[in-house]
Amino acid sequence: MKRLHGLALLRFFRLGGLLAATMASPLQAKGIDITLPPPASGASAQVFFSPDAETDQAIAQAIADARRRVWVAGYFFTSSALAKALDQAKARGLDVRVLLDRSQVTLKYSSATYFHNKGVPLWINARYPVMHHKFVLIDADTVGFGSMNFTRAGAQQNAENFNLFRRWPQLASTYAKEFERLQQESEPYRPGMAFDSATQPKP
Repeated sequence: MKRLHGLALLRFFRLGGLLAATMASPLQAKGIDITLPPPASGASAQVFFSPDAETDQAIAQAIADARRRVWVAGYFFTSSALAKALDQAKARGLDVRVLLDRSQVTLKYSSATYFHNKGVPLWINARYPVMHHKFVLIDADTVGFGSMNFTRAGAQQNAENFNLFRRWPQLASTYAKEFERLQQESEPYRPGMAFDSATQPKP
């Protein structure tokens, strides 16, 4: 077989018993470039590895320190510590918003009912088979995310990671835009809401 040169990837297909080679162009990533904060900004990254880092307490403290807003996008949310921290932030007059996956509507131990009863603004995203985000946005310059769901098991039992980035407004702004996009395609929570097979809320 003739040797193929270049940086392109080789993909081989067996066609009619013959081996054919085709050239594939490099993948075009669609990521978002985030500017690194200057050293003088005092930006920091704090890394937590569950189950021994008391991650839920660290997130709750960051929420308690918030002065303007706390937005949370979560797939699974059953942590009473974090639910109470969000309720208290709402009582302080902060802009508190919670956005959860559709599975939380019918989950027996979800915090959806708690948030609804406490008046914490809550949206349910049913646009995707799974809305798997796990991030918290605090004020204009702090964002936290990782593998950990906002659950007691995630913080105290599972092998998980969660990272808090402080004094990094460019990163926080990027996550704020994603939160707003998710919110626009979500529905405000209401007791008894259900979803059809097309993953859209029923009236």
